[in-house]
Amino acid sequence: MKHLLFVSALITVVSISSCSKKALEPEAVPGDKTLSASASTLAATQFIGSVVGFNNTIRSGGGPNPTPAGNILYNLPLYKSSASEDDWWDNLVEEFAFSGQDFFAANCRGYSPNVPTVDHGDPRKLTKLTQAMDRRGVTGKFTIAVFDDCPSSWCANRNVDNGLGYTTSTPFDCGDTANYKYIWTYNIKTAYQNIPDAKRFKYNGRPVVFFWAVHPSWAINSGNGNLKKILQYIRAQFNATFGQNPYLVIEKSWIDRDPAVNDPTVTDAVHNWFNMTNPSTLYTFNGVKVGSGVPGFRVVQGTTNMFIDANHGQTWINTLTNTWGAGALFTLLEGFTDCAENAAIFRSKDVTYYDYPNQRINILRRFSNDPYPATLKVEAEGCDFYNDLSSGNSGGTFRDGDLDIVKNGDTYGGWHVNNTQANEWLEWRELPFSAGNSKFEVRYSSNQAASIRFSVDGVDLPVISMPVTGNGAWSLIDAGTLSFPANGLHTVRLKIVSGSLSINFFNRVSL
Repeated sequence: MKHLLFVSALITVVSISSCSKKALEPEAVPGDKTLSASASTLAATQFIGSVVGFNNTIRSGGGPNPTPAGNILYNLPLYKSSASEDDWWDNLVEEFAFSGQDFFAANCRGYSPNVPTVDHGDPRKLTKLTQAMDRRGVTGKFTIAVFDDCPSSWCANRNVDNGLGYTTSTPFDCGDTANYKYIWTYNIKTAYQNIPDAKRFKYNGRPVVFFWAVHPSWAINSGNGNLKKILQYIRAQFNATFGQNPYLVIEKSWIDRDPAVNDPTVTDAVHNWFNMTNPSTLYTFNGVKVGSGVPGFRVVQGTTNMFIDANHGQTWINTLTNTWGAGALFTLLEGFTDCAENAAIFRSKDVTYYDYPNQRINILRRFSNDPYPATLKVEAEGCDFYNDLSSGNSGGTFRDGDLDIVKNGDTYGGWHVNNTQANEWLEWRELPFSAGNSKFEVRYSSNQAASIRFSVDGVDLPVISMPVTGNGAWSLIDAGTLSFPANGLHTVRLKIVSGSLSINFFNRVSL
């Protein structure tokens, strides 16, 4: 491994030879109101989640850069897609759970019975999602909602299924009940057939379905009560198929196209999707507030110039403050995997509009129902920065660069960092630690004696000896204690002091 940081800029580290006995001071978080005690009072009444695309282009790494139309993709994923689709899902659910969100709004675009090669958000893929949740041990960390991406699931999918190509050039007739199968049978129904009941996101016991906008460019005959009929059809079919009354959240354009849906007996809630002028919105319908927003946005190609400056996370903080922070019951965010529009939330390679890979995830967690988890599990391979003394990733997997990473056979699978040596380190920024006493635990494997130490905000903890585990066995070992006077965000560095070991993850555990 050779010297390499995530970015080329040098980082000066102040090392302290012995661990300070006093409590470490937390880092201030500008503009973040959720760090106060009031966050706990909101936990029972607010829910936050993001739209998650899972089409073939996203699963394969985001596609060509720039795109064929000329848009530059700055926030491509840190994770390097492999030939294994299961690996992609395994990483996705770990990142999503790490963000602290309540619901995963699967961006479902239907499937085509006549053109089985269409892979633009096939709801049958949700079986892969639920299996990955079990494999990675994150079942119970979040649940799954459906986001019906109407232009694609209704119009483009209907067109491709009828030999008209995957486009919206032939409009979808909202008054033609023969078209309803593309809304229900080939999309929403199929999605929920692949989401076990225990994994469904529900509000008051009702599965939540979000819908995107309806626009005349692809939808005709949407007035005269036709959108109302579609919602009534979905509700009736859901009850008949699953014995549940769905909670239907439409986009405000539905009301503009068909005032008949402006009725709480038809519609449960309404969101008002963000735009370039308003990166976040908050809409109230029947007493229910729904927020919508984005961390940043950039589609600049040809005559199109759509841009919201992410501003190194400040736009994201503003978005979440104006939605979750303003009391939204549901905060629906764009979009966990949306690198095509430079709006993604996942760990990213973006060093133009952001400062480090986990930045958006870390900011999002601050506005969650659990901003300071009692146990915070931090994956070694997902570190923000590192110092590695050999050239290249010897395992050739998970991410580009010189950090050595391989798949592991430990409980809950995933990846681990291996081939470590003295003076190498891994570093994470803005990790949330709660007030009071806590400890570090490290999950590791080794065939030789080794030692490590943690450093928090530049303060070294004592060196910890790591006994040999042998034969690829994994062990969890206590690796130091520390105390904080208040909740706060901290920089953590895990240093290899001597020997060589493989590192899967570490926990920060409240005592």
